[in-house]
Amino acid sequence: MSTLNGAGAQFQGLTVLGAPGVAWRHDFRPEEFTERARRRNRRRARQPQRRDRRRHRLRWRAGSALSRAERPEADRPEADRPDADRPEADRPRRWLVGLTEYAGLTEYTGGIGTHYAALLPALVRCGVDVDLMLFADDSTERTTSVDGVRVTWVPPPGRRSGAVRMLGSALRFRTAYRAHDYDAVFLPEWGGIGALLPGGAPLATNLATGIRLGDWIAGRRNRDFALRLRLGRWLHDRLETRQIRRSRGLVSISAAVLRWNQHFVTRLPFAAIVRNCVDVALIRQQAAGERLPDDWPAPDGMASPTILFVGRRERRKGVLVAMAAFATLLGRYPTARLVLAGSSGDRRFEPTIAELLDAVPREHRAQVTFLGHVPGPRLFAAVRAADVAMCPSLWEGFGNVALEVKAVGTPLVVTTGSGFDDFCTSEEDCLMVPPDDAEALAGALARLLESATLRERLVYGATASLQRFTADAVAIDLVRAVEALLGTERGRGDHATD
Repeated sequence: MSTLNGAGAQFQGLTVLGAPGVAWRHDFRPEEFTERARRRNRRRARQPQRRDRRRHRLRWRAGSALSRAERPEADRPEADRPDADRPEADRPRRWLVGLTEYAGLTEYTGGIGTHYAALLPALVRCGVDVDLMLFADDSTERTTSVDGVRVTWVPPPGRRSGAVRMLGSALRFRTAYRAHDYDAVFLPEWGGIGALLPGGAPLATNLATGIRLGDWIAGRRNRDFALRLRLGRWLHDRLETRQIRRSRGLVSISAAVLRWNQHFVTRLPFAAIVRNCVDVALIRQQAAGERLPDDWPAPDGMASPTILFVGRRERRKGVLVAMAAFATLLGRYPTARLVLAGSSGDRRFEPTIAELLDAVPREHRAQVTFLGHVPGPRLFAAVRAADVAMCPSLWEGFGNVALEVKAVGTPLVVTTGSGFDDFCTSEEDCLMVPPDDAEALAGALARLLESATLRERLVYGATASLQRFTADAVAIDLVRAVEALLGTERGRGDHATD
């Protein structure tokens, strides 16, 4: 999405206005909303004694290493120290974030974990004091500091059902929130971690990909699952919907995600669109210095082109389309090789490796390599080694991996009609084809393999467009958007008292 200036403009059916880099929902009047929020916050501020007594009790019950009193004085931010005597406006903002994945810290990391691992340190550099609660299966409770972000690992509540674990995480997050005076609570909707926060909490939900959206893309319904799983999935969806609707504002990762939620979730609060980010410098460094995955195909002495599919082996990621396109491409490039980098999907619904190979002629099946899940640094090395990369998703909320491919500098093919549209321009920084069109995908791959000039031009265009997607640039726009949505000059909102 292009940077916007002035009072307003039309963008894909939305009237957008506001600061550069931030697109507002068509019915959002920032000045009126801000004034209403200020009046509401002043009313809440009339109950300071009750609020302070409640927080004092909750600090003893929180049981969380986020407590300021439990941290050594040397580790506390300056504004938390007893000798701090600064006006409220000069104190740093303090945000609470909740996640289930984070690149470099959790075993599994998808687009959300990669995005936040770049974003949160950039928020710290912007002057935001960030507390992260990381709900990870492979953790014991502890607190550490990572790039200036205070990370509290929260293990799941024992061997419980999915429904109980989700409720336990939401309750634990609520307790941590009420133990401190946070200016903003910012987290994605996945899992509904923020669903049980008090009604007046300064909650800004980052619309990414919820369970309902994921099932819609995959063509699944709750009744397609075993009976023992339906309650947990139903609760998952209810918690996410509750968090979205109880938010003071929404920050969508793309226009496509916002439009989908307006249609399928409805009754949304005010919303803004702020793009995702990647750590461009780190990606390039890791791509150049990391070794290739162990199963990467060895050189065959014939300069055979290597095509890389990046994404989970799921229908919604376009893996069936990729296999069909490769089979077509073999007619023109019989020695071409296809490498698939991504974990398998739900085996009850997604194709197996044998089923995928059925799309390829038997004599060429040895030219297909399945790497499985590849950690970030080695994935970037694989992208760098490939001649062409493709992300043929049927629908994508944003597509962080496409940004990563651009950062590495490999020619890219993506699909139209979803989140890729916000940052990809066909013939300028990539080639774009309709989703679920194997012939068009094969044609685009062939064009890239045939023309070195086209590859160089697209890589140059992709490199020139990356500056808007660096973590520091996105963090500035995000802070501006969240503060406007929360309705205060600094984003400082008093906590509600139930």
